[in-house]
Amino acid sequence: MNQDNELPQMLLNDEQLEQLDELLVLFNTEEEDADLFVTLGYLTAQALQPAVFNATSWLKELLIKPVDTKSIQGQQLIDLLTLAATTARQGFYQGSGIELPFDLEMATEDDEYEIGDWCAGFMQAVFEQEDAWFGTNEPAMAELLIPIMALSGLFAEEEEFIEIEEDPQLMEQLAKQLPDLLLDIYCQVNAPEEKPMVKPLAGKAKKNRRR
Repeated sequence: MNQDNELPQMLLNDEQLEQLDELLVLFNTEEEDADLFVTLGYLTAQALQPAVFNATSWLKELLIKPVDTKSIQGQQLIDLLTLAATTARQGFYQGSGIELPFDLEMATEDDEYEIGDWCAGFMQAVFEQEDAWFGTNEPAMAELLIPIMALSGLFAEEEEFIEIEEDPQLMEQLAKQLPDLLLDIYCQVNAPEEKPMVKPLAGKAKKNRRR
């Protein structure tokens, strides 16, 4: 599975990312609707699970108002979501991972917002399928998810995350773990007998979804 000479997979090229962003803006009618980075994080989490993809059901979770998937623009959105998730799953299977759509250095506030939105989208997918994520080995998965939980900002008021989020250097360190961490999560989900290489901070991961 692990191909050291493989480059991380780009989920979508620049033109496709721009098109996806434009479509999400077009269908975005509520404040809670997913933006580009939330959507990409959500798709990445879906790609880690072995379940058959269902982009139509994803849209019901990402956007409040139903999307006419029979329309040209609706079908384009479905196609892009499916392509991104398929490419991500291929990258995880090959062991090359994916190219994340933000700067891991967290050099600017925009970087922080993008990483936070991406991680929030990832956790949204986890909340929707808690049995699938935690059913095999809840303690191991909970530990692996700690960096993503901390970076998402969804747990900022919880005591065990306050100290983490108040330490910019630690937050940047967690962000830099993400590429390898995703591969470890893939192994935990699809081959739980393999021990993860990344050792995140200890903690609990299950929490009700924010919406």
